[in-house]
Amino acid sequence: MIAKGDAVVQSVTVSRGGNRWYASVLAKVDQTIPDKPTRAQSARGTVGVDWGIRHLVTLSQPLDPATDRPVDLLDPADLRVANPRYLDKWTRRLAKAQRALARTEKGSKRRAKAARRVGVIQHRIAEQRATAVHLLSKRLATKFATVAIEDLNVRGMSASARGTLEQPGHQVRQKAGHNRAVLDAAPGELRRQLGYKTSWYGSTLAAVDRWYPSSKTCSSCGTAIPKLPRDQRVFHCTACGLAIDRDYNAAVNIARHAVPLVERDVKARGSPVRPASDGRHGRAGRQKREDPPTVGGPPRQEQSTDNPTHRQLHSESRKRKARTSMQLTKGPLQAHRG
Repeated sequence: MIAKGDAVVQSVTVSRGGNRWYASVLAKVDQTIPDKPTRAQSARGTVGVDWGIRHLVTLSQPLDPATDRPVDLLDPADLRVANPRYLDKWTRRLAKAQRALARTEKGSKRRAKAARRVGVIQHRIAEQRATAVHLLSKRLATKFATVAIEDLNVRGMSASARGTLEQPGHQVRQKAGHNRAVLDAAPGELRRQLGYKTSWYGSTLAAVDRWYPSSKTCSSCGTAIPKLPRDQRVFHCTACGLAIDRDYNAAVNIARHAVPLVERDVKARGSPVRPASDGRHGRAGRQKREDPPTVGGPPRQEQSTDNPTHRQLHSESRKRKARTSMQLTKGPLQAHRG
């Protein structure tokens, strides 16, 4: 693309993660972003995505349909994406490296070497997790016209249950393990990537309200049951007698009740674009402060410009300090460059 003139390299950023070096190339590319889904995406329609820990996601229809059988007759494994659980695979090596780090003396060379070993393992876990989420999010965004998800409160799901001294928490160790499993599955990162990848490939991101009982509602008749324990993997409807996998039932409800989201403009990496500053009041939209109106007293008088105010004296003091620091650093730098 560079040889043809379709891309111009803006910058190259070199960074180090773990024991590897990375070069991030930022290029300006002229590309047409589709404003509607393709025929293949429109034929697949809407897919409901039920996120979980036992399985990474359960879909209302398979990613790659290899048969013409209806969805009700498919194997449940065809509708699930396995959770790789990279943190569990590296737990023993990570714990061993962290124990070795704890036995070293602060400031020693062995401690620095042990810290690098821990950083290498954590970096590999993060890279493997990011790769799995990127592959899944791209397949969802490119194969369906609408991707329906849940509006999950990840911070609340992964909150600590330790409590306080007056009111200590219950099952703290079990909750800590659950929090690690939630963060290892990265539901927030999947939501973030779907937010900008759907706009890249012409699809739409939709979400249901976080308080909607997708797992407790029957996907056939719409009846909601009061309780559904976590260990009960099959949903039984008391009204119509439907017996169905609870995750698949939730995925179907998410696909039916999701509302398209209006996403803000995003950069190439998916972060929201911050509006430019107008140059007068710092950030855009910041208004100049006005003095509050006086109540029960005379109006404020304009201060005379003959006597300097405290703000003016403070401003002059800051300018003098800045000039002094510039004079102190200007000489050595110029001498070093010469």
